[in-house]
Amino acid sequence: MKTKRIILAIVLSLSMAGVVGSLKAQENLNALMKKCETAQNVNVEALFEKNPKTKKPTRNMTTVTFFVKDNSKLQDEFLEAFQKDRNAAYKVIEDKKNGKIIPSFYRFAAGTTDITYTFEIEKNGSISVTRIERFDFDYDKQFG
Repeated sequence: MKTKRIILAIVLSLSMAGVVGSLKAQENLNALMKKCETAQNVNVEALFEKNPKTKKPTRNMTTVTFFVKDNSKLQDEFLEAFQKDRNAAYKVIEDKKNGKIIPSFYRFAAGTTDITYTFEIEKNGSISVTRIERFDFDYDKQFG
């Protein structure tokens, strides 16, 4: 009985380590999004969706919008966070503008959770960073 508990504890700790490791994949971007929730001159919009039958979350979406003239440092922090988390993403789309690499789309996997980040610079000088987290995501079912 004691052996079964030890084996179970080892299996659980290894599986949790995998989940924690995959959640750290975009830790710089996650930390910056969290910081924006209390920042001045930053708008944060959130959307939470649940399955109407099971009440389990299906998707969370958070969009951070700010003007470069008000928060130029924040723009640089986002560019740096994208660069730091780049290697952990399994899909990356970037553009080069005025000699600077600008992230456009990053996709991360965390177990059955799929997390995407988009970065958009608008003509009016605003920047929007959107984080979409989809739960119980089946990559093979979605993309074949």
